Amino acid sequence: MTTTATEAPAAEGGDSTRWLLISVGWLSLLATAFALGYLLAQHDALQAMARIQALQTERDMQSELLAAQREKRAKLERSHLMDVTAQRAAQAQIVVLERERMRLQQQLTQLRALIGSSGRGLVEVDGLVLRDRGGGRYHYRLTLGQLVPDFGLSEGEVVLSVVTVLAGERVMTPLADLATDDGAGHHTVAFEHFQVIEGSFRLADAASPVELMIEIVPKDDTLMASQEVVLWETVLAGESAAVARMPVGKRQQAWMSVPADGPATATTRRPTVRDNDLSPPLPTMQ
Repeated sequence: MTTTATEAPAAEGGDSTRWLLISVGWLSLLATAFALGYLLAQHDALQAMARIQALQTERDMQSELLAAQREKRAKLERSHLMDVTAQRAAQAQIVVLERERMRLQQQLTQLRALIGSSGRGLVEVDGLVLRDRGGGRYHYRLTLGQLVPDFGLSEGEVVLSVVTVLAGERVMTPLADLATDDGAGHHTVAFEHFQVIEGSFRLADAASPVELMIEIVPKDDTLMASQEVVLWETVLAGESAAVARMPVGKRQQAWMSVPADGPATATTRRPTVRDNDLSPPLPTMQ
């Protein structure tokens, strides 16, 4: 009996030790697994951080490249704008120089005409303005003045015509045939100092105007006949146009119908005149 009682506590102590060792083993296994998981997570986190840093570096490089491209584009746009501005300025300067050339031509021809006028009067066309009303409709306004001081009453007619390019041909058409109001294109004038005339007309859609011609037809021999031409693009540029004057006398003049890319051919439209051979020829489109 004594031996049996002694063996029972010993068996119980062995079981407790075994369970304690098993528990310690499981705890150790869990701790090892946790440690391994932590180390693996830390490794993955470090790799992720490195990848994030690499992406941030790449993003910064792309941002710098994008900024450089934007700056380059802005420079190109500024350069293009400067080129366009310079081109427009050059075109405007060409128009100004063309106006100045025609103004000097006008003064020269006026002086030549007055030298050979033998005391007769000479009408000046000034302040010619042409406005585009849209749809092929235009309105003109001009002022007539007398160049000879104390000449007296200037009487006659003013006939306006437009030179257009139609189907490759240069054609001159009286504005009276294109008038949209009464009396436009053909005016009777009588003035001592100046007179303003105006009117409206409409061009065909296919017509490309190049010149506007103004003819002064005097009532009698006390006034010189003259003919003037204005470049369309110049008079339509928004300012009063200078005109090139050509005095005419009692010799029949041929009106020209000139192909756009060929030689001129003369066809008689109505008798007009050249009074002296000192005046220069009418300017032509270049």
